[in-house]
Amino acid sequence: MFFLLFVASLSAGILISNAGRFRDAYRSVCDLTELYFYKHDAVLESWLRECRRRAGTLSVWASEGEILRGIQDLMSAMNVSHFTVYSPVEDRKLWKGESRDTGIRSRYVEDHLIVYRVLKGSAAERAGVRPGDEILSLPGTEQVTPWGASHRAGVYEFRRAGKEIKIPIEPAEIIIDSSPSIEKVDRDTALLAISSFRSEYFAEDTWRETAANLMKFTHVIVDVRENAGGNFVAMLRALSTFLCADQTVGAIVQPRKAGPVKEAFDDDLRDLHQIAELGRHHSMGLRTFSGYGCYRGKVTVLISAETASVAEIFAQSFFYRPGSRVWGQPSAGDVVLAVWYDLPILGAGYSISIPQAVYRTPDKKELEGLGVYPQRELYHQLELSLQGKDSWVVEAAQF
Repeated sequence: MFFLLFVASLSAGILISNAGRFRDAYRSVCDLTELYFYKHDAVLESWLRECRRRAGTLSVWASEGEILRGIQDLMSAMNVSHFTVYSPVEDRKLWKGESRDTGIRSRYVEDHLIVYRVLKGSAAERAGVRPGDEILSLPGTEQVTPWGASHRAGVYEFRRAGKEIKIPIEPAEIIIDSSPSIEKVDRDTALLAISSFRSEYFAEDTWRETAANLMKFTHVIVDVRENAGGNFVAMLRALSTFLCADQTVGAIVQPRKAGPVKEAFDDDLRDLHQIAELGRHHSMGLRTFSGYGCYRGKVTVLISAETASVAEIFAQSFFYRPGSRVWGQPSAGDVVLAVWYDLPILGAGYSISIPQAVYRTPDKKELEGLGVYPQRELYHQLELSLQGKDSWVVEAAQF
């Protein structure tokens, strides 16, 4: 009896301790949002009251997963991008490209799920999966989805060139290489894929070398369809190659912050330097730099619903460049500046991103919630997709 009572008391102590920790984490989210959220209005005041009410009424029986889902659901109710809680796994994928998956990248084309890319060094590449394979079934589920294709373990069923094949695949740890790449499409056309504007991919000499390799082509297709954003200066370095001269493409504005206006970001990739600069200014101009080459040929920028954040600013800027066009599908409309804060009370690696500023175009338009609309909408063609070809790139190269 004493043992049972002791165990019960110990369990109750653990529950109370965890409940207190979760309440403190919830309150930290409320407090950080009150301090840093980019606008302070009646909507925020109402949200803060609800946040603190929930923090004070957490059940001692709630699990960590339930708490995190509750926090994220409340944050999502604000209907603003980049207002998110990140787990250690999500944090590593976002900042370091570390992921545990199969390496299959797939999309729906006319109700068929087609593989369009297999990541280098991935389990799927080792198993022999190819672009153009149609995914018929996934292990452990009746649903056939892009997420499942990237994460399920077991036997996958594909159709390739009219034949059905089965391939066992186990997800494995992989570091996703999102550095810019150039592929020759034809004699005159190059495909420049920029899937991230993370700072490590845009060191001065590295980007200059990439830019120099574009100069022999008369048409460059710039693919930012999977680019969820990154570093402002990294984006501006890439944009500088195409705008050829110092040119302002908008500004980052903090409505709640008083302070001076700075005409341009320094050409400095360090995140801490950029955050410090934003901390001193109400507004900072987005102005391109000299010294990164000058490409004067034709440019087609491809965007999609996954194009977000600074990648949307990048795409929007081509509307002001002669000889350029933006094709694809409307972008995400996730165009606020967010700053990440650690949440150590939840454990190592947990963090929260809070939007602190908005982007405004040169004509004072905000893209948050709206996104970039292409001049021509594109749709994937099944016949080309089954051949492992990207019909958007094919169409852009032909016209």
